[in-house]
Amino acid sequence: MSPLSPILTNFYANHKNHHWLVARDPVLCCTILMISSRYHVLPGAGGESRNFFIHHRLWQHCQQLVMRLTFGQEKSSQSKVRCIGTIEALLLMSEWHPRSLHFPPEIDGWDSDLISTAPEPENHTDSDSSSPNKWLEDMIEPARRSDQMSWMLLGSALSLAHELGVFEAEDKDANNSEYVGFITSDQLKLRRLRVQRLLYVYINQLAWRIGCMSLMPQSLNHAILGGQKSRELGRSGDEWLTLMDSWMDLTKLAKSVTDLFFPSVAFARQQLHSGRYIGLLDHFRPLLSQWKEKYLQPHLHDKPFFDIIFIEYHFVRVYTHSVGMQAVVERALADTEPNNVDDEVRPMNIDSIDYEFIQEVIDGSCQILRKVTQLAEKGALRFSPVRIFLRITSSSIFLMKALSLGTRQAKFRESLEILEKCIQSLRSNALDDIHLSTRYATLLDMHVSRLRRNLLASSKTMKNSRGTTTRSSMAPQSWADQGTSNNTPVYPAMQQDATSVSDMNFVPSLNDIAADDWLSLPFDPSMAPFGISSGGQFPAYEGGNLNFIWNLPS
Repeated sequence: MSPLSPILTNFYANHKNHHWLVARDPVLCCTILMISSRYHVLPGAGGESRNFFIHHRLWQHCQQLVMRLTFGQEKSSQSKVRCIGTIEALLLMSEWHPRSLHFPPEIDGWDSDLISTAPEPENHTDSDSSSPNKWLEDMIEPARRSDQMSWMLLGSALSLAHELGVFEAEDKDANNSEYVGFITSDQLKLRRLRVQRLLYVYINQLAWRIGCMSLMPQSLNHAILGGQKSRELGRSGDEWLTLMDSWMDLTKLAKSVTDLFFPSVAFARQQLHSGRYIGLLDHFRPLLSQWKEKYLQPHLHDKPFFDIIFIEYHFVRVYTHSVGMQAVVERALADTEPNNVDDEVRPMNIDSIDYEFIQEVIDGSCQILRKVTQLAEKGALRFSPVRIFLRITSSSIFLMKALSLGTRQAKFRESLEILEKCIQSLRSNALDDIHLSTRYATLLDMHVSRLRRNLLASSKTMKNSRGTTTRSSMAPQSWADQGTSNNTPVYPAMQQDATSVSDMNFVPSLNDIAADDWLSLPFDPSMAPFGISSGGQFPAYEGGNLNFIWNLPS
């Protein structure tokens, strides 16, 4: 599992050093055992039951150690809890969660605060009429608990890092360290450097994900970024330093996207309605392309590190271009007359540049889901950190929303095939019946089936009534308005600037899109990827909800 996350060095991988792990890094030791016990079933009779019991007891001890850290209740004057290894342990807990996260606290019984509030009853003709409720209970609530726990753990890790002087030029505790005598000075400096960069990435990534202000002050961000090119601390860590350099640059780029597009609700809407978002995207697209050219090269990374950075890059790419999807929905809402409540006649107004952005979202999401299938084939998906499964969730939501706005039949079928392979991968690599992958595979399967049924139905409707089909189930307005005498639409060629477009080789020419080759769903406001009406920041759960699928007729 260690290669799937960049947190730990190889020092404790050597069995000769296990004694020091137990004696000098008790929090890290207990955390490693706690995580491992959930993923590795013990051999022999009663292995699964013993595995469950051991994991639970180790998690209880981890909680006690974190409480000692928080309340300063160490048993000796020279604390073994307040050390670099504890920061690494807190980061590991934010990557791999205990099973107990999905259950109420033991001493409080069934706390009513943990019960999801059921939404208003809706009339769904599917066999499982509670599917919208299940989406809330099986996906949104576990993801929210994961974010909340990780946010608190990372806050504690940052506080301890400040206390230990991790961000200072000199190690103020170097001569009185618990590691003196078995870890060399260079190794300890390397661990301190790693912790700096790990905290920068993990804290800023999570702050970006949930729409909170970063815990790290700007001055500290600049100090860490300013020293990220150093290579003086050990040649053996070059691959790790390359990964962190690339990940830090990508994190900085992603944060800039959010800061420029969503500083406030009013500003975001003004940019979307005026079309200025296109200029902003033209600014970020070459930056993404330059980052990819510089860092996303297999020869620069170990295979597990390449998989990490591959998924992170394509997610930032999807998130950035999904602003075009938001613009399409915002325009549709703005163009709707107050008395017009019929979604079937609401115009979509997808122009050629927004079509490019939507295709970027589709392709980027498919790249992530293909990588997930590859991880499953190698047996790595089952052991992947929670971060990967949250990316799977978000990418599939972005993909289904992009497809619903409009796509060609070939692209639709290709995307559905990728989604179905991803569902199979999640099911065949399930850790246990409470893990996020198991729940999401079931829910995703239901959503994909309903999406397939309704999009193909829209295609049949178009073929049967080509002249009266509503625009919401036709090709984009700017193309559909141009027709010939034989009712065959003529589409303008898409103009592209090769220097400012990244990953655009997959975008087809609009000239060859026939009216009966275009699939889309009736408009629904929940097709928007961002809930900027309630925030103006990055949504708590990327891509938002999938209510538009359940609002469709069966």
